[in-house]
Formats: sequence, C-alpha cells, structure tokens
Amino acid sequence: MNFLPEAQAMDAAMRAFFEDLHQYPEPSHHEVRTNAKLREALSLPGIELLCPKDNITIAVVRGARPGRTVGLRFDTDALQMQELTGLPYQSRVEGMMHGCGHDAHTTAGVFAARLLSAHRDALCGTVKIIFQPAEEGEHGAKEVIATGLVSDVDAFYALHVWSPYPTGTLHASAGGVCAAPVMFKVTLHGRGGHGAVPEACIDPIAAGAAVVQSLQHIVSRFVSPMQSVVVTVGSFHAGTRCNIIAQDAVLEGTLRCFDDGVYHTLLDSFRRVVTDVAHAHGCTADIEFNEVCGVMVNDARLAQLACEAAGELVPPERIQPQEPSMLGDDFADYRAIAPCCYVQVGMNAPEKGCTAAHHHGLFRVDEDVLPLCAAWLAGCAFLAAAP
Repeated sequence: MNFLPEAQAMDAAMRAFFEDLHQYPEPSHHEVRTNAKLREALSLPGIELLCPKDNITIAVVRGARPGRTVGLRFDTDALQMQELTGLPYQSRVEGMMHGCGHDAHTTAGVFAARLLSAHRDALCGTVKIIFQPAEEGEHGAKEVIATGLVSDVDAFYALHVWSPYPTGTLHASAGGVCAAPVMFKVTLHGRGGHGAVPEACIDPIAAGAAVVQSLQHIVSRFVSPMQSVVVTVGSFHAGTRCNIIAQDAVLEGTLRCFDDGVYHTLLDSFRRVVTDVAHAHGCTADIEFNEVCGVMVNDARLAQLACEAAGELVPPERIQPQEPSMLGDDFADYRAIAPCCYVQVGMNAPEKGCTAAHHHGLFRVDEDVLPLCAAWLAGCAFLAAAP
C-alpha cells in the first residue's frame, strides 16, 4: 500500500510536531515531555496506548485481519550538546540538542501510527509502534524489552534519517549494517610525586601514552585485515600541574567491530594490552566496559519487504543499498526476540543547509523527508504483518 499521498497531506502537522519536539530536547532516560506530546497526538480511535513508564510509550494498532505482530522502533532521546543552527525552532534548552534526528524519528512514528490506524480494515495482524528512550548508548532497548510488552513481536523495523545520503533516497540491505560498540574506561594507578624526582614516582601519564600507542596494534596485528575494527581513545585525563607527576590517569574511548567472534578477540586483546603495558611501566590498571549492544544484522526477508515497500513510494533509482557503518544502535538488542531490519532515509540537501554530520551543532534535518519516513515504515509494517 502506498501511504505517501496521505502522509504528504499531513505535512504541515508533521512539521509542527517535529519543530515542537526539536525545541524541547530531553536527555536519555528523561524523555517525559516528549512522551506526553506523542501520547496526546496519538489519543485517537483505533490506537491503544501502553505506557509502562513516563518515558516509554507503545502505540498498538490492531488490524481487522489475522496476521503477524510487527514492531516499529522509534528513539526519542537527545544529546548533551549546544545547537548552532540558528533555526527559528532552535533548541530552547541550554546545552541540549536533537543532534541525531531522533525528533524526526519520533515524528515519523506518530504519523505512521496514524496512517496504519486509518487503514485498520485492510491491515493484517498487529503493529506495535515503540517509542524507546535512551538509545544514545544508555541501554534504552533493554529497558523496553524488560517491560515484556514487545515479547510477542514477530518482526521489528527501525528507521534512521541519514546525513551522508542524498535527501529522499531509501536504503535497505540484508546483513550487518551497524557495528557492535563497546565504551571503555581505563584508570591507570601510579605513584605521584615531584616532577624533578621521577625515579621516586611511577608515572601514569607515561604509562598511558604507551597504552594508547600499543592499543593500535590490536587492529594492525591481532585482527585479520579482512575484518572491520575500530579502537579509539577519545579522552586522556591526568595531572594538575607541570611539575607534579600524577597519581592516576584516565583513558576513555570505544571499541567496535562487525563480527561476534572478533568481538571477543577484541575485548580479550584490549584487556591483555592494557594490563601488560601498564604493568611494564609499574602501574596497575582498572578496566570498565560498557557493552552497548551487538551487531545490527538486517534479516534478508525483512530487507526485501522494505525494498518492496520503498518501491511503492519512490522511483527505483532512489532505492539504494546501505553502506555498513561503524556506528552502533541498540535496536540490535531486539534481535534477541525476533528478526530485525534497520533502514535509512537520506537527508543531505546542500541547497537547504542540511549537510552537517550527526552529533554536530549544525546538524539539521531536511523536514521534506518526514512524510516519506512515516509512509515507508507504515508500508513496511503493512507488508510484514501479512500472514
């Protein structure tokens, strides 16, 4: 079914809803106003609302015909960053911004629910529209799964607007599309003292510098060159003054890969390198891992259905494969319940000023793609729910 004409007729309402959300971004686990607004927008006949928490909403649309249960996941959280766009609807919350497009996703979810509800007579099965908190590395998917309200889902879809792709292109491919991200924190413990007598101290900064250099050998020497792996140290903090040898040093960063076997090799190699190099410099090391989620692998059948749904909306040349990314998304956690498919909608439009990367203060969503996002996910659900 082609939902796009109806979605385009809702364009003004979509923009108004999106711009309101954009002005009031909320951090992970605190998406309360966002949920209040979307619940208000979904208080319509034919849409049942499940609200297990103030920041989790699941809208349920039940079709008139038997079929499968399909989940559509839309993330709702924003980022702790300052917006620099100068848009009329720029964030009104100091130091907070929807810098990744989750406001666009939430908007698409609200209007996909409306589109599906308007066609309940033709809809098979049940569609659960999941508004998930805390996608930004904060385990929001696990929080939703723990409610038990999505354990009956037979297939999941999620969508992400994507700034590297030209606006209005639709991207869906089978296989791995997002890496498994791990965040790490390493604390190196030395022995502080006067900078003039290093022999009486154990320098965690020197040890930390050696650790940073040695970690790069994981990619070049411990993992096959045929595998994609990232080892990034994003911050290194130690010391308070030029003539003081610090007591401790703290390194934080991320590890990422696309293969479950490589994942375990990566973590084991990281532990060994950090521990052994620190020991060689006289330090001890505490290692903390935040294993955010697994690899996002798109189910082949669901990816094919996504392409079929896209074919109802746009010309064939605008339906394109996905390029695998080392970015992560905890949508991968839903794979523990049922097959998943993570699709992307291009929104790079230089003539509109929509060119900045995600997580940048100048990031801007091309609002023209909002109807396309809602229509595509509604179409995916419509096809996947059919018996």
